[in-house]
Amino acid sequence: MILMRLKKMIKLSCLLITVLLIVLICAIPAVADTAPAVSPQQVNIGLNFKGADLSVSGSVPDGADVYIKVSSPNDSVLELNKKGRVGGMWMNVENTEVSNVPKLYQIISSQKITVLPQELQEKLGLARDFEPIYQTASVKKKTAGGYVPLSAQESRDFVSSLINIYQKSGLYAINENAVKVENGQYQATVKLPPNIPQETCNITVYVIREGSLLETASTSLEVNPVGLTSWLNREAIFDGPTYGLIAVLIALFFGTGIAFLFGYIEKILSGGKSGGFDASAGH
Repeated sequence: MILMRLKKMIKLSCLLITVLLIVLICAIPAVADTAPAVSPQQVNIGLNFKGADLSVSGSVPDGADVYIKVSSPNDSVLELNKKGRVGGMWMNVENTEVSNVPKLYQIISSQKITVLPQELQEKLGLARDFEPIYQTASVKKKTAGGYVPLSAQESRDFVSSLINIYQKSGLYAINENAVKVENGQYQATVKLPPNIPQETCNITVYVIREGSLLETASTSLEVNPVGLTSWLNREAIFDGPTYGLIAVLIALFFGTGIAFLFGYIEKILSGGKSGGFDASAGH
């Protein structure tokens, strides 16, 4: 009798677990495959590179918005100087070293960022005021005794100046309502500036509906120097003296060329007469 009751309880438990699993599976929202298709998948930087358009596309569930973040790694270390008046002259009054700041940071979205909950914005690193950059940046001030870390408040002015520089050069951008979502597909065009960092960049797609994150998908973009640009980069890193000599020779070549060009223009404008003393003037 006890054995029969035990078997019934086991069957009932299995049935309840099965029903619970079915309910949980049905409760999970259906999400389309949002893995981004990127074209081109690799960007080659040559001497004549003037920027490129990057196409990012994929599928998206009904009623969802798409937020795309394109960024480079936080592996750069930059020197940033603050100028001020010293004795009536503009001079560097503070020298700093800024790290943990990506050189490329662009957000392209199908909806305004401000409609997202603040907590989600912070979690995904999405903000119109580039607040995630301030949170990760590290600024050290150069002193006689070495570099001294600055507080978050002290660092803010330096990071803000760097962000402004990157915005003006097209490396940093926020483009809202720039992702087209139609018939279950999304498509966006990312403007890559000529000075894009030459490294592996990250492309992350966030699919969000009614303030909830449905899916995250990411891929990478290879940015490589080619031709003479690649060779010069290698020389600058591994053979500094040769690179310096090449730079001097190039400067001399262009300097001589410009001097010759101006001399030729002056000769044409003066009707072929050369300047200076006239040898026949005393006769």
